[in-house]
Order: sequence, then C-alpha cells, then structure tokens
Amino acid sequence: MTEPAAPPSQLPPPSNDHYLGLTRANIMGTKAVAETEDRVRKALKHAAMVCIHGHVGLGKTFAVHTVLRRHAPDTTIRLRFRQAHNMSELRGALWRALELPGEPPQSADLCGQQLKVALEQQPRRVLLLDEAQWLSKPALEYIRDLWGDDEQRAAVIFVGSGTIRQRILSCPALHSRIYDWYQFTPLKPAEVLNTIPAYHPIWTDTDPDLILYTDDHAGHGSFRNWAKLTLHLQDALEENPDLTLTKDLVRWAFSRLDPTTRHVLPHR
Repeated sequence: MTEPAAPPSQLPPPSNDHYLGLTRANIMGTKAVAETEDRVRKALKHAAMVCIHGHVGLGKTFAVHTVLRRHAPDTTIRLRFRQAHNMSELRGALWRALELPGEPPQSADLCGQQLKVALEQQPRRVLLLDEAQWLSKPALEYIRDLWGDDEQRAAVIFVGSGTIRQRILSCPALHSRIYDWYQFTPLKPAEVLNTIPAYHPIWTDTDPDLILYTDDHAGHGSFRNWAKLTLHLQDALEENPDLTLTKDLVRWAFSRLDPTTRHVLPHR
C-alpha cells in the first residue's frame, strides 16, 4: 500500500517576503535569524511546539520563512490569520492546507479525527501558524489537541505579535507544552550599522552617521521601516537620476512615512 502524497509547501517565494517586493534587498544573517533557526531546527528534531513573537515589523515571519526554506521546504503547512477565526473556519483552513479531498465534515469530532489521521499519515510535517495573535483560546487549545501528547503529530511554530504570548499563557495546558520561545526586538544601533549597508545597495558605502540619523528618526531598528524608506528612496533615485543619497533626500523620505513631516524632494 503506497503512502499518500504529501501536500506541497505553502511557503511563499522568497521575493514575497520583502516589503512590496523590494528589489535588490538581501537576506541578512542577523542574530534574530540565527536564534530563530536554532528554535525551528529543534522543533523539527523533536516535533515540538515553539513560539516566535515580538512587535510588528521586526522580521519574524521573514526569518521563519527563510529558515523553513532551508530545513523543511517540502513539509511545511502554512496558515496565516488575518482576523479571528471561529472553530469551523479553523478546521476548514487546516483541511484545505492538508489538501484533504472533499469538504470537511460538519461534525467537529469527525473532522478533528480525520485531521489527526492525516497528520499521522504525513510524518515530519511542520505546522506554521502565522499572525497567531488572532487565534482564540479554544483555537489554541484545538492546536494543542491536534499536536497530541504521545503522538506529537507535527512540529508547530506559532508566529505572532501583540498578545500572542499572553494568549498562550492563558492556556496553561498549551503553555506547559511550548518547548521554546524567542522574542524579536528592534535592532540595536551597532546591529543597524553592521546590517543596513549590506541590506540594500542604496545603503552601501553610506556615511554611518547618516544611517544612524535615519534609524533614530524613522528606522527604529525595524526592518519594515527600513524597507519602506528604502523603497521610497529607490523610486526617487530611479526617477531622478541626478539625485544622490543625502540627508535632505532621506528627510524627504521621512515625509512620505509621516504626513506631519513637511519636506520636498531635493533638487540638484
């Protein structure tokens, strides 16, 4: 009897991880990526549950996707939540992610049993739950039940911001089973200086003082902020070939992020 074919990974292409498809941006080997890789590798090794959390825009999802492409490119099942799901929607999302045939059974017990069987028939799967702060307490408990105690049906990676840590803490049975945690924090000034010049060619050979000035006023150690700034600057430099990267141009980019800032595009 042949084993059922495993569904393809739902990981997006690497270019989708960059803000608005920012071209020429590089994947940076930051401390946070290394720490994330350590947690994810251990989750895969032990079929454990881990939580990667922190404020928005710090690169959590980017890091997890990067690591999973290295270690589980064909075995990752990815669910991303944009709003709170009811339990029927969660079961349906899992059913479709596992590419099970037909529609999910209306019976919660029957659907749950078939989801468990599917996970057991596809060993070494990775269940990636992104934007997990949207998961309700019943949903979190449901994921714990799917994972199982003796079965450990899949490695589970929770990625979330805001209240995800508090939500997991409110579920003692789940919290006690989380194998490891990692909290993303903004890049420190030294990390900014080591990282940003290699992040995108716009910043290569840029005066360190200008990089720190940019981080102090708008970057704030957040990759998403830096990506937005870089995209504005890249567009300006492409559309105005006579421009160069200066403090005035950077201040103009600030004005595109914050409408209360008034600064016009500089001219040579």
